[in-house]
Amino acid sequence: MKKRRLKKGIKFILTILLVIIISYISITIYQKYSENNFKIEVPENQEIKRLKELNYKDEEIDFIIKEISKENLNYLIKNKIDHTIAYSIIKETYYIDEYLEKYIKYLENNQDLSFKEIITRINCHLDVEFYTNTEPTNTKIGKYVILNKHYYADGSYKGENLVDIDGSYNLYGTSFKLSKECYEAFLKMYEDAKALGYGFKINSAYRSFESQKSIYQGWVNQDGQELADTYSARAGYSEHQTGFAFDVRDYPFTNDDYSKTKSFTWVSQNAYKYGFIIRFPKGKEYITGYQYEPWHYRYCGLECAEYINKHDITYEEYYEYFIRYNNPRNLK
Repeated sequence: MKKRRLKKGIKFILTILLVIIISYISITIYQKYSENNFKIEVPENQEIKRLKELNYKDEEIDFIIKEISKENLNYLIKNKIDHTIAYSIIKETYYIDEYLEKYIKYLENNQDLSFKEIITRINCHLDVEFYTNTEPTNTKIGKYVILNKHYYADGSYKGENLVDIDGSYNLYGTSFKLSKECYEAFLKMYEDAKALGYGFKINSAYRSFESQKSIYQGWVNQDGQELADTYSARAGYSEHQTGFAFDVRDYPFTNDDYSKTKSFTWVSQNAYKYGFIIRFPKGKEYITGYQYEPWHYRYCGLECAEYINKHDITYEEYYEYFIRYNNPRNLK
């Protein structure tokens, strides 16, 4: 019994000594490498390594790899895109990842433009001439449907849920139609304006493909196509075909220039509260392709109209980022 106890005691002591020795060695090794600023090396993935070789900074890499696709990451590396250019473009507010290569190529030929302007022009398809490389619009998205010099509809598109406008709201009592949702919003705006002493009436509303074709040709015959294209839409490209757009004039009539009327002052400042925007605003002609039209209003809903009013952008810009590409950065 004594021999067994002695053996157990020796084993216990040896175990304690072994633990002490191992601990001492571990502490010594740790201290040694700590003094030499030892760091555990974590292998970098190939993309990050290549970006660093191209002088991309750590903060630029961290941001970029979160914002772009694997395909676009490889594009930057393969084409040795300058880190300042790539980072500046990708961090722009309305950046759309599908257009990265287009942004960079457009910048190469337009180096006088800001990165913000590059984003705007590409998003709005201004890298090509109006009415070229056009595509059919999505007519299934209600009040967000777009018709402009890039998106078109054929004669089978008859607007959406059209209703007759009461003649008392129309100039000269003529007959017009609007989308039901748009018309209801118009009535609210009209009554609120009337209560405050501001008067206006609708001068034009829904137009069919055939009607627009006739109107446009009339202006071409009068002024020539080049000038007509600055103020009249070709058939299939007109906002009026959606049923969500209308023109107004002050009533009773006071000035041939609607922008100089009291009615315009109130409507232009309050239309967004009812879901309307000035569709072809001043200073944005190069984006919309049309002259400033203070009388032309478009219904796009409260959320859309409030955002456009607050951020001073066109519907072209809003549509591409928020509707077509579904707000990829969750902007508020």
